[in-house]
Amino acid sequence: DNSVDMGTGYDCFDTLSHTDDPRIQGPQRANRQFLKRTLTEVGFVNLPEEWWHFTFRPEPFPDTYFDFPVHRRSVAGH
Repeated sequence: DNSVDMGTGYDCFDTLSHTDDPRIQGPQRANRQFLKRTLTEVGFVNLPEEWWHFTFRPEPFPDTYFDFPVHRRSVAGH
């Protein structure tokens, strides 16, 4: 399915999902660290309890709620 092994699934609410949980080793730990390092370099901050959860800082539009549909063709650039 082309997914990357991160040691837990997305939205797994267990302490194993903590970004730096010491029980996660090997390629899974390397994948988490790569994700964290890459996103941190461009201004995102990781929520330590969820390896997948990042927030852009500083928030460029803190008082704006974006509510619009996303269509497949707009994502594909067509």
